Amino acid sequence: EVEAMGVRTFSTREMAFNILGLLHPQVIDIAHREPVWADFGGGMERVPGLGAVLKRVRATIDQESATRRLVAKEDALAFMALYPGGGGATPTQDMSPLAKHRHYFPAARDYDSLAHLHDLQGMVNLDKVVVVTGYGEVSPHGNAATRWEAEAYGELSVEGCIELAWIMGLIRHANGPLPSTSKHYTGWVDARSGDPIRDADIKPRYEEYIRTHTGIRLIEPELALGYDPAKKQVLREVQIEHDMEPFEAAAEDAAAYKRSNGDRVDVWESAGGASWSVRFLKGALIRVPAAVNATRLVAALLPTGWDAGRFGIPEDVIRQVDPVTLYVLVATVEALVRSGITDPYELYQHVHISEVGNTIGSGLGGAQALQDMFWNRGNDREIRSDALQETFISTIQAWVNMLLMSSAGPVKPSVGACATTVLSIDTAVDAIHAGKAKVMIAGGVEDFCEEPSTEFASMGATSNAVDEFAKGRVPSEMCRPCTSTRSGFMEGQGAGVVVLMSASTAIACGAPIYGIIGMSATATDKQGRSVPAPGKGVLGSAREVASS
Repeated sequence: EVEAMGVRTFSTREMAFNILGLLHPQVIDIAHREPVWADFGGGMERVPGLGAVLKRVRATIDQESATRRLVAKEDALAFMALYPGGGGATPTQDMSPLAKHRHYFPAARDYDSLAHLHDLQGMVNLDKVVVVTGYGEVSPHGNAATRWEAEAYGELSVEGCIELAWIMGLIRHANGPLPSTSKHYTGWVDARSGDPIRDADIKPRYEEYIRTHTGIRLIEPELALGYDPAKKQVLREVQIEHDMEPFEAAAEDAAAYKRSNGDRVDVWESAGGASWSVRFLKGALIRVPAAVNATRLVAALLPTGWDAGRFGIPEDVIRQVDPVTLYVLVATVEALVRSGITDPYELYQHVHISEVGNTIGSGLGGAQALQDMFWNRGNDREIRSDALQETFISTIQAWVNMLLMSSAGPVKPSVGACATTVLSIDTAVDAIHAGKAKVMIAGGVEDFCEEPSTEFASMGATSNAVDEFAKGRVPSEMCRPCTSTRSGFMEGQGAGVVVLMSASTAIACGAPIYGIIGMSATATDKQGRSVPAPGKGVLGSAREVASS
């Protein structure tokens, strides 16, 4: 009756579709520039005497609804009389709640609750107060939220399991027709089979696998640049005691063997001139791979199946940069999102590009690039031509700026072994205090591979997994930094990034404040010859200052 008067009405689904349409990125972009007017009234304002019409229509609907309820009630009584058990009297539909994925921002304090601090207003220079507005990480437990669940509660929530299952490539999100049924489906599907899976079923189905393949665990070669402690290889030089059988080689390779071995190798051109033959003679030296025992069998590795492409990083970038850069890119994006920033260019609505800087650092830098330069190049394997630049620690933050931030502020790469992130934050705080920047991206990144693990073992600095297993400990118990039984630190891989701002900048741009950095400092130790020897800690930064 209402539509007969020229009014457009909407069903519940139609109205939901209209409202969701206003959340489309293109509409949001328009709303950033000018107000968006959305009229879902259907032309009701053009109907004369609308109130009386709606009242009459509502009365008709109420009467029809009451009649249907009475009929349904009578049908139910008749069904119960015929079938006393009552089974199936009411149609049911199997439904389960969806997971609630959300970012939690710190709650703003009520103005009246801060009334007792009003006397301090104006006594603090907010330009010199540094606050943490966002944090992100790529870690053995996934990201900051899932790591907190694993470490604080010892178990994962439904949302945590879904997030880690997606990070590990166990599930993927589908929005379209299913291959098995051709029906449209929106939700999670199993990555291997493509079968749909409910949110509530992901935790019981995948949690055991997730817990086994996250955190501190036995080293998985695919996550450690191919390093398998059970088959740790060394090349041992062997002198052959008799002439070997000849083999074919290219002319350049044959000449190279001759230059290296001199009269202990014979080379000659094969019949037809298509190739050359090489024969090592008695007394020639060759290198033979040998597997040796390793004692560092456990590490804190990224979740199995972690792939930067799943986070939206293009494939050409993945091939070009070192994995540590990928870790930092993902961690930086998480830190920005926790700052309420979904587009880094939003910052430049509040600060100049020269006021956004970066102090991200690393202890080692690009481990894969270093391995390419020394091991793979030395073994005549094909490597990328720009491997050298990926070994520079400054390259990591350069990629963050080129691919994400596009700022022109202070660049201060930090390096300090295990204390790199502390140095990074301290340097970032100094830059804000000095007025050189208003926003700083700070943090650190490290990778895990064979060479550092071997050298840390030779120093006796890391946990000896063989001894720990002999004492009955499992991998999750081998990292005990604050106990008297600790046997060394635990190596790991990942990145941690924080967004630091001056308090005035955070307030001006409406960023959340997770914490305030009250003090940041570094201090050197006394004379000595042991680089890792412990210093005085915070006492090294304590000093007496005479007031004026």
